[in-house]
Amino acid sequence: MKTFIPTLFLCFFTLVAHAQKHDNVWVLGHNGGTNIDFNENPPNIYFADRQTEMYSTNASISDSLGVLLFYTNGCDVFDKSNEIMENGQVINPGIVHDDHCIEPFNAYIGSRGAIAMPRKDNIYNLFHLGMKRVTTPEYDVYANRLYYSKVDMVQNGGKGKVVEKNKLIVEDTFQSGDLTVVKHENLQDWWVIVPKRIANKYFKVLSTISGDMIVSEQIIGDSTLFSSDGGSQAVFSPDGKKYMRYIPKQGTMLFDFDRETGELSNYLHLPDPGDSAFGGGIAVSPNSRFLYISTQIKFYQYDLQSSDINASRVLLGEYDGFSSPFETYFFKCQLAPDCKIYCNCLNSCNVLHVVNHPDEPGLACDFVQHGVQLATSNALSLPNFPNYRLGSGQPVCTPTAAGEVAAVVGVKVWPNPASDGVSVSLGEAVHAPMVWSLYDQLGREVRRAVLSAGQQEVQVSVAGLVAGLYFWSIKGEGFVVGSGKLIIQR
Repeated sequence: MKTFIPTLFLCFFTLVAHAQKHDNVWVLGHNGGTNIDFNENPPNIYFADRQTEMYSTNASISDSLGVLLFYTNGCDVFDKSNEIMENGQVINPGIVHDDHCIEPFNAYIGSRGAIAMPRKDNIYNLFHLGMKRVTTPEYDVYANRLYYSKVDMVQNGGKGKVVEKNKLIVEDTFQSGDLTVVKHENLQDWWVIVPKRIANKYFKVLSTISGDMIVSEQIIGDSTLFSSDGGSQAVFSPDGKKYMRYIPKQGTMLFDFDRETGELSNYLHLPDPGDSAFGGGIAVSPNSRFLYISTQIKFYQYDLQSSDINASRVLLGEYDGFSSPFETYFFKCQLAPDCKIYCNCLNSCNVLHVVNHPDEPGLACDFVQHGVQLATSNALSLPNFPNYRLGSGQPVCTPTAAGEVAAVVGVKVWPNPASDGVSVSLGEAVHAPMVWSLYDQLGREVRRAVLSAGQQEVQVSVAGLVAGLYFWSIKGEGFVVGSGKLIIQR
C-alpha cells in the first residue's frame, strides 16, 4: 500500500502580543525554491535561489511587520540568510530524520508544514512530531513524539539561535497530518491539538505565555479507521469556534471548540463524498462560514451555517487532467493573508490551485485549478498557519488587487479545434502585460505569447505541434486569470 512518510509538524510560537503578519512570507519548493511575499500587492512570487530543499515539511515565520525571520524544512532551522541557525541542526532526531537529512540542505519528506504563534520577547517555540519506523510485524512509519524547541531571535545580532531543542512533551502515536493550533481566549496562550493515530483521542497542550506546557486528553467522536499518515489535515475556523479534520475515505469531522477550556463538543460527521482519495485537504473561509474540502480529484464547498451541512455540499471542480510536470491532483489547503485559499498538489508540480473569493457561496467563490504559477517545482509543500489576527482587532486577512485582474479579462481562444494557428482575444484591452501559454499533456510549455498593455488580441502559430489535447492559461501579475483546453488537429 502506498504510504506517506509523515512530516514532523513544526509550530512556531513567538512571544509578542497581537501578532499581525507572521504568515506573510511563504517558503516553498525545491530546485532553488519559490517564495511568496504577501507584503506586496499583489503577492510577489519569486525564485528564492537557495540551496535548501523544501518538501512536504515546511515552516516559515516572519516578524509582526511581515519580515521573514527563519524557516525549516524538517531537517534543520535556517535563518533569513538561508544559513543553518546556530544550534539549528537536527531538530527532530531519529532514523527517519537520518534517512532523509543526509546532507545539510536535504529536506524531510512527509506530509504537512508548520505553524507559528505569538508570545513575547522574541522567543519562538517550535512544536514538532518525531517519527518512528518499524519493520515488524509489517513496515510502518508514524509520529510517536511531540517535541518543542525554542528559538531566541535576539541572539547573533538578530539572526537567532535555537536555545532549547527536542524537548519531549508527549510520547504516544499521533495522526501526523493533523497538528494545529489556536489562540486561547485570553489572547496570550495557545492551544496545540494533535489527534492520536487510529483513535478518537485528542491530545491538547496549553502553551502559556510563561512557557508552561500543560497536557490534557479528551475522547470524543468517531475513531479514525485508517492511519492516513500525511494524507489528512486539520484546521480551526478563523473565528476559533470550530475544529475540523478531513480524513481520506472516512470524511470530515466537525467539532465546536471552547477556547477558554480547550474542550471539544457537538461532534458532527460529514460522510466522505466517495472519491476514494488517498490524500486531501481542508480550509475555512475568512468569514468562518464556508468549509472547503479537497479529495484529490474533486473540490467541494460546504455551508457551515446550513441546517443540513452535508446537504449544502457544492462541487466546485474536478481534476481536469493538467500536469505540470506531474498530475496536479488537489491536496492540502491554506487560507492566506490576501483572503484567498491556496492548495498544493499531491505531486511535484509548479502550480497552486486557488479559491479567489472564499467568502462567496457556490461557484461564485471562483475556484481555479492550477491558477497560480510558482517559480520552481513544489513537492507537497505548504505552510500551516493559524489566524494570528484572532482577537487583535485586525481583520483575518486583507484582499489584494490581484483579484481584480480577472474582472477585466474575458478570454477567447479560437478556432478550437485548430490546425495552423489560434487567436487569443480578451474582452477589453489589458492595462498591464499578460502572458498566454500553451502546455502539452506533460505540462511542458510549447507556445507563449505576450499581450502588452493596451493590446486586446494576439495571434499564435501552432504549426509543428502534434495533434492532441493541450492546455492553455493566461497570467497577469503572476496569477492565472483564465485557462482552458485546446485541441489541435492534423
